[in-house]
Amino acid sequence: MFKRRLAQYVQLENDAWTVFDTLERQDTVYEAGKDLIRAGEPAQQVFILQSGWALRYRLLEDGRRQIVNFMLPGDVFDLQALADLTADHSVTAVTECHVSAIPSEPFIDMLKHSGHLASAFWWSAVQEESILREQIVRIGRRSARERIGHLLLELHRRYVGATGEDIDRLTMPLTRADIADALGLTPVHVSRTMSAMRRSGLITEEKGAITLEDRERLARLSLFDMDYLHLKKLNLLNPKAANPIYTGRGVDAD
Repeated sequence: MFKRRLAQYVQLENDAWTVFDTLERQDTVYEAGKDLIRAGEPAQQVFILQSGWALRYRLLEDGRRQIVNFMLPGDVFDLQALADLTADHSVTAVTECHVSAIPSEPFIDMLKHSGHLASAFWWSAVQEESILREQIVRIGRRSARERIGHLLLELHRRYVGATGEDIDRLTMPLTRADIADALGLTPVHVSRTMSAMRRSGLITEEKGAITLEDRERLARLSLFDMDYLHLKKLNLLNPKAANPIYTGRGVDAD
C-alpha cells in the first residue's frame, strides 16, 4: 500500500525503489492503544504505517483530547524528524499497527540521491498539510452533519487511494469518542447525527464498518470537494457519471 500511495504523486520505476529498499529500518507491531510517538520526545525516525489505523492528537492539561488527523495503511508520517525536532504531538495505534521506522539521517541521504523519491515524499507532505487545512475549516465552519460526512468521505477516498479498491464499505475502527474528539463534538451529538444520517439513507453501520449508501448525495450535503486530497492522477471516476464523484459544491434540499 505504501508504494502504491507514493505512486499517486510521481511515476516511480522499479529501480527507484532499489535505494529505498536497502534503507535500515525497524519493523514493530504496536497493540491498539499503544503510543508510536509521544509529545516531548525527540523525533528521530520517519514512520510508515504498513497496516492498521492510528491517530495523531494533542492532549490538554485537563485531559481533553483533540485528534488532529488519522493515519491509514500506506501513510508516511512524522517527516518533522528530518529537521531534528522534538515531537509536539502524540500518535496512538487505534488497531494493531505494523509500522516501519527509518532513521532520519539515512532517509535524508536517500532523498538527496533520488529526485523521484524526494518528489513523491514531498507530495505526500503536501497532501498531509492540505488535510490539516481542511480539518481547520471542517471544525470551524461546518455543521455537525457536514463535519461527519466530510470526514467519512475523506477517509474513504484516502483508503481507496492506498488500496485501489473503490468500494462503498469502509472498515473504520473508530469509536464515537474518536470521531467526537476529531470534530469538536460530543459523543452524544455524534451518535444523534449519525442516527439521522442512517434514517436519511446516507450511511449504514455494522460493527467496525460504515457503508456509504449514497456517496454523491453525501458529498453535496457535506460540501465535499476532493481536490484538496491531490488524487487527480488516480482514476476515481464514477462509471455512471460524466464528472468525478465527490466534487459536489451545492447543497441538497434534505
